[in-house]
Amino acid sequence: MADKAIQSFYESIKPYTLEKPERKPKQNYVSILILRELQSAARFTTDGTEANSSIIRIGDEEVTVGKLFGRKQVASDRRIAKALQRDLIAEKMNSFYKKGGWSGCSMEVTKMCQKCPECALFGSAASEGEMSVTSRVMYDEAYTIRGINSVVEEFFQNAPGDDYAKKATSGIREPDFFKEGTLFPCVVTLRDVTCEEVLFFLNITDRNTRYGATGTRFGKTRNHILGVFASNREGPSSLEISRGIALRLAGGDEVHLPDSESLKRVLELDSLPLHDVKKSALEAYQYLLKMHRIAGIELGESEVADLLDAMKDDAVIKEILITQIDKISDFLADQ
Repeated sequence: MADKAIQSFYESIKPYTLEKPERKPKQNYVSILILRELQSAARFTTDGTEANSSIIRIGDEEVTVGKLFGRKQVASDRRIAKALQRDLIAEKMNSFYKKGGWSGCSMEVTKMCQKCPECALFGSAASEGEMSVTSRVMYDEAYTIRGINSVVEEFFQNAPGDDYAKKATSGIREPDFFKEGTLFPCVVTLRDVTCEEVLFFLNITDRNTRYGATGTRFGKTRNHILGVFASNREGPSSLEISRGIALRLAGGDEVHLPDSESLKRVLELDSLPLHDVKKSALEAYQYLLKMHRIAGIELGESEVADLLDAMKDDAVIKEILITQIDKISDFLADQ
């Protein structure tokens, strides 16, 4: 079943992928629709205290929603990808690198090896006279469906000291936390990639369970991959999907806007039903594909699940990565 699922994927997505990475850009896009569900409180802040937010318009309502920056997503995904490579392909990379052995690569900007599948896909800055590799993974900012007051908690603590007798003291504010259960619809787009790179990215997304500041202690997340869409045009944005979900949960859509009270109720709910959000996300995506005149192929959630099941054995993803190593030698060769 595993081999059958992967083979079917290769055949269906082939028109919109490359046999091997090329230096000149083309118009091949693979968009992955993801719903990130917080399983524990998470910190998504820029200043260290205030939760990231943005004022957007949904239908006729102006609302402040929570925001997950693209760089928070890519940094976490890259850490997973590099760790996976160290586990599975160190031996292959040592023979491929030919410069005193492969160090396992690094997240430090000036110390990336620039030779591994992860660097080839996600990009790396020029260092020590080497070339710069442009990323072929494009992340959007992701927005909550509900308003900021419904998804963020503020915590205060007292710091009274260690005396037996003490007076009341003022509270100390801790950073804002996004509540568990908060949903972030995300669209991540891969451009001019190989089939192996799509599988690599899907495996990374399936493995990743931590996002945000202090992700080692907070920010447990489950990534629901709702679909894979390939075409010769870039797909809809994360913001459009969040808007579309809210409108549909309120009983309307982009053409027939829901009444103001129904929409406000959705934006202020304490929680949202996961099944309904998934259904609305797919409906919004399909509508936007039509509006943007995008034609191509689509893999649904069940088909993606079959792919992920096929890659649950590390031996399978190892084989995929080794195949990709052989394909990137020319792409990463010094000019």
